[in-house]
Amino acid sequence: MALCDIVKNLQPFAEFITVCPECDIGLGVPRHPIRLVNGEKTRLLQPATGQDITGKMQVFVNGFLENLPDVDGFVLKSKSPSCGFGTTKVFASADAQEPLHRHGTGLFAKGVLEQLRDIPHIDETSLMDSEAREHFVTRIFLHANLRLHNSSIQELIDFQTRNKLLLMAYDQRKVKILGRTLADHKHQYFAETVAAYVNTLHEMTLVPPSRANFANAFMHAFGYFSHRLESEKKQYLLNCIEEYRKGSLSLEDLRKAMIPRILEFHIDYLADQTLFYPYPEKLENLHSTKSLMRPRVEEI
Repeated sequence: MALCDIVKNLQPFAEFITVCPECDIGLGVPRHPIRLVNGEKTRLLQPATGQDITGKMQVFVNGFLENLPDVDGFVLKSKSPSCGFGTTKVFASADAQEPLHRHGTGLFAKGVLEQLRDIPHIDETSLMDSEAREHFVTRIFLHANLRLHNSSIQELIDFQTRNKLLLMAYDQRKVKILGRTLADHKHQYFAETVAAYVNTLHEMTLVPPSRANFANAFMHAFGYFSHRLESEKKQYLLNCIEEYRKGSLSLEDLRKAMIPRILEFHIDYLADQTLFYPYPEKLENLHSTKSLMRPRVEEI
């Protein structure tokens, strides 16, 4: 799956805000290369012209991010001196032939990490990896739903209910912390409850769930209907969960194995769980390869 295909698949569900920091500070197209140069402070230089454009770029980044509407994710350009995230070449000087290392972070990406650190982000190289893509897309829809449904304690309780099994896959201990935060809401201002809830959720979803944790969440769901299955079908689903745990079955295929049973037995609680439907069903083909968006969550 090419990057353009991924973007095309997401377009019905997300509003893309495009930005090219180099163009927006007047460097134009085509332009002489720019590079990150390590020193007392990392500078952004254009060797061919001798320009130090660090200040100009920093002013742009700060202004852009300060005026940015609510967003739920960033797709950054890998290896870019402005947008690269841990993938950019860093040089010792403007005229150095070889980089000191290739793990630098561009000034725009650095601004995103410093000013909007809780917003999900990914670079286009990682977006080509199915597991990284699954985690990113899951997070942006999770983020969008929380952003749009946190105006009352009941909305937060409903959010917690719909997402409980998915959040268990991320961190069972912190799911309990989220529950206590909601239970204690009468003892603090509502804004403090929201802030505590949002901060915990962002922290616990930074790292994708392990296969073992996902398998445990699916086993928990399986317990809701296992007693209603014939022994052969029960063993089949147990095998699917175990095959997923061992790495020989995809997350998508595990979901596809379990969803028909949930629908067959009309288990509304599970049918509403984002563990099974973390994003719109039409995005299932996000899994078709191994290897700055605002989700329109009303379409989920």
